[in-house]
Amino acid sequence: MEETNIDKGPEKRQFFRLNTTFPVMLKLYVRGRTGIITTLISGETVSISLDGRCIKLGLYDYIDITSLVEAAMNKIGVDVAVELIAGGVNFKAIGEIEWFKRQGENHLRIRMHFIGLNRDDRSIWNKVLLSLGEKAQIPIEA
Repeated sequence: MEETNIDKGPEKRQFFRLNTTFPVMLKLYVRGRTGIITTLISGETVSISLDGRCIKLGLYDYIDITSLVEAAMNKIGVDVAVELIAGGVNFKAIGEIEWFKRQGENHLRIRMHFIGLNRDDRSIWNKVLLSLGEKAQIPIEA
């Protein structure tokens, strides 16, 4: 894990952002005529917050990730979930893609907002954020 910093960007945000890197697995569920196909895409967090995260994904020649992410963002036959391993803790969430943009030729950045967390995953996520906030020496309300 890299150094943790607070994002003090110019826009007003509901929740603070911690610029930190964790491995992440993005899961895209593509609905088709014969069922659901799950596409797994590995990446890493760029920043995290109480309600979501920004993720950096690698682009591949064999699958059009950009089209799948765009369909998920527009809610056209693709649902999205994410799994993160932070400090040896496994965390899962269902989410919505708020925006995405290309970063260079080989990467895509997406901002995902959590919409589905069970009680255990919410508790794990809060503990991860509290731990990171203490390391960055910032007050965090859980």
